[in-house]
Formats: sequence, C-alpha cells, structure tokens
Amino acid sequence: MAAVVVFDCFDTLITSAPLPGPDVWTATLVRTLDLDPSDAGAVVRSVFGTLYAAMSDRSAPQPATMDLLDAALREHGVPRETAEQERALWRALGCEDPRQYRLCEPVAEALRRVADAGHTVRLLSNCYLPSPLMRRLLERLRAPEVWDRGVFTADGGPKKPDPRVFQDIGDGAFDRRVMVGDSPELDLAPAAALGWDTVRIDPASPDPRPLYALLRC
Repeated sequence: MAAVVVFDCFDTLITSAPLPGPDVWTATLVRTLDLDPSDAGAVVRSVFGTLYAAMSDRSAPQPATMDLLDAALREHGVPRETAEQERALWRALGCEDPRQYRLCEPVAEALRRVADAGHTVRLLSNCYLPSPLMRRLLERLRAPEVWDRGVFTADGGPKKPDPRVFQDIGDGAFDRRVMVGDSPELDLAPAAALGWDTVRIDPASPDPRPLYALLRC
C-alpha cells in the first residue's frame, strides 16, 4: 500500500546543539544589519519574546518569523531588505556554525529507503527558520532530496500538535499515513489521534527499523 511518511526535522532528521540565546541574536543583528546595540536589543526582545510565547502555548498559532523581524525593524525605524533579514536570521540561529546542526544518518537513510520503496516522503517541523532557510539548511547538511513537500511552521500558522498541521501535510490520496518523530506529545499522539501509524525515533539512539517493519521495505 502506498503511504505518505512524514518525518519530523529537529531531533529526528537533524540534531542540534542548544540554540543561541537573545544575547547572540542581538550581537548578530548589530554585526549583520549594522544596527545600534540598543535598536538591535529592542528588536530581539520583540521577536524572541513573541516567538517564545507562541511556542510555549501548544494551542497558539505560530507567527511568521520573517514578519515579526520585519515589523520590529520598521517599528524601530531601521527597516532592512528581505535578503539582509534572512542573512541575519541564518547567522543568529547558528546556521554558519558547522557544530550547530548535524544530519542524523540513520534517519537520512530511512528517507532514501522509504522513497525507493515507492512511498511519498514529506517533512513537518516546528521551527524558527522560514522555508527558504530550512531548505538551505537541509541542502547544506546534504539531506536526501526525496521529499516532495515540507511544512515549516516558521512561515506562520498552526503548529504541532494542532491536528490541522497534520491534516495539511498528510493531504492526498494515500492508503496510509505514518508520522516519524521524536516527541510523543508533539509528533506521535496527535498523528495517532487522526488514525495515522507512528514511529518514535530516540535522538540518543536512532533506529528506523520499526519503520521498515511497518512498511515492509
């Protein structure tokens, strides 16, 4: 039976060191956008605070990261072009540091194997990086380019565990739907409530063999 298999990104396909804090964001905005430190600090408090509040409330939609950054810069009289904002965000979230993010090779191999077996592979991530930067990060990490669609919540809208985001990424004429992720609360329980099969990946010891057994691939 043809399935859509949805993989979580962070702590499943991608492992990450602790994210940089507001002080690093502020220093990055000063350096990248040529801002006064007081302006940069105010922008970061606005953006970081709003994102933190939204991510802490599981029922709240996630505001788009780039919209927040653009609005905060304009509010403080220091607007910048989109490309400059994306460069600042890329740096602020540690994407230029080769130690910040790593590809989980067993899960990457699972993407390849599932796609080779004729199933559809998709990605779903609660994240701060908007889709253009997520695609760039996945390319930099050499993630297999076998997924046909990704939903990255930094673009704005519902986030896991909201069932709407699962319905969105699982849309299509499939015989079965499978969620692969590390979090029972954010990834697995909401997918199971919709009738999906689920496979948990332990970030400390990633083992995709249960997925292969489920799909017989």
